Amino acid sequence: MSTVKGIAILGSTGTIGRNTIDVLDRYPDRYRIVALTANRNVNAMFEQCIKYSPRIAVMRDENAAEELEARLKGVGSKTQVHAGVAGLVCASTLEESDIVMASIVGAAGLIPTLESVKAGKRVLLANKEPLVMCGHIFIEEAKKSGATLLPIDSEHNAIFQCM
Repeated sequence: MSTVKGIAILGSTGTIGRNTIDVLDRYPDRYRIVALTANRNVNAMFEQCIKYSPRIAVMRDENAAEELEARLKGVGSKTQVHAGVAGLVCASTLEESDIVMASIVGAAGLIPTLESVKAGKRVLLANKEPLVMCGHIFIEEAKKSGATLLPIDSEHNAIFQCM
């Protein structure tokens, strides 16, 4: 059994996603990036795909996904490109992903984050919106699947530590 943990980063081109990657770069013997997602920042996603060679990359915006796919094919990358909410769900439930960093801002991250919980992943919650919108559902699904929910946003982590 491998000690290297696969990680999917939902929102990899944003501040939290980039900071997550910065931390992961310090532990290449412990973590491998298997999935990256972004909204429409093709340039940043392209650079991340070239550097980390994830199994899949997802662009929420379909036109951005087409552009990314063309650019990656042009350099011979084997990274598969997906689009839209279905692509985000694919990234968040990928079998080789042990950990999901959920850092998509607002309600846009609700469905893929919930699906990662249903899949029994260790979910690092960087945004509080999913818990605010339907925390009871997340808790129940985590109980059913054995998922672990870890709040990493400063506000809800502080509450978690107090409890």
